[in-house]
Amino acid sequence: MRSPLLLLALPLLVVVWAGTAAADPSSPLYLALGDSLAAGVGASEPAQSGYVGLVFDALRTEASSPYREADLALLNLGDPGETTTSVLASGGQMEKALAEIDSRKEDGVDGNEVAVITIDIGANDFIPLVQGESPCLPNPLTSACQEAATSALSTFRTNFSDIMRALRAAAGPEAQVVALGLYNPLSGTGGPLDAVGDAAVGLFNGTVAEAAAEPDIQARLADIFSLFQDRGPQLTHIAELPPDVHPNDSGHYLMAQAVVTALGLPADAVATPPSGAPALRTPTPSTRPPTVLPTASPTSTVSALPGAGGNGNDDTPWAVYIGLVVGGVVVVATGLLVLGRRRATRG
Repeated sequence: MRSPLLLLALPLLVVVWAGTAAADPSSPLYLALGDSLAAGVGASEPAQSGYVGLVFDALRTEASSPYREADLALLNLGDPGETTTSVLASGGQMEKALAEIDSRKEDGVDGNEVAVITIDIGANDFIPLVQGESPCLPNPLTSACQEAATSALSTFRTNFSDIMRALRAAAGPEAQVVALGLYNPLSGTGGPLDAVGDAAVGLFNGTVAEAAAEPDIQARLADIFSLFQDRGPQLTHIAELPPDVHPNDSGHYLMAQAVVTALGLPADAVATPPSGAPALRTPTPSTRPPTVLPTASPTSTVSALPGAGGNGNDDTPWAVYIGLVVGGVVVVATGLLVLGRRRATRG
């Protein structure tokens, strides 16, 4: 019998702020794609203290940065509720990104190519598992739900690889491409959800890492997961009312350091962190008492959730978050089951 704890784990990070002015066509470009994390949701000033803004500033000010004297420009294509499917859709982020890359290659201006690309995407892909007529409602342990979850993970894997492959092919081998994984906002809240959430996020991050390492992609990976270990309540808004999985200023600061490190710059290239932000390191286990999360009175069944997609809002109440968690963990449960069967077959 599968543990019901598997229904309470993967933090699906929802949606994005979209907002940058038109980038200077004569300058090299930092191109950001993704969802709410790329947009700075959860930061006090999303454009400035979100991780993309912090990375942008570091690239322009760090003494060892190749872009310090290059008047680097930024184009952030993040959009609320984005999924890998919506990124690939007509008129979506991928179409806009490829058009920008191609136009800069073909405009005859030297030195204005897309130089840096970052992307975080995929968490919202699993929301349909807890919407409408999903076979996971109200019981996510049915075989039909397991099949739907397997399909969702397969779609994510294929779409993410296609996105990364298209970006690399268009931008060329000279561009620096960084993919970000997910973190577990429940880590450090106490109880069994810490470990279960880790397993859930690990499955997602493994898929991202596999795609990034493909020979025709060769993207760098920003490890966000380890930085949030045991510090979910300190680095996100998870312990607030209403609970919110997004990073606070300290969380975005650590994410920015992870990205600039992946780009080959020192972690301290990121501007002075907000008060209380921890150093870039793998933390030792905390001895503090577990944080008590706000009570939400979740039930044993899953209710249908409101729609989410491009241009959705980012006000995620606790009840909706529980639903998103359930959707993600169904995928984890399926993955673990498949792995177990494979190992049993191999004997």
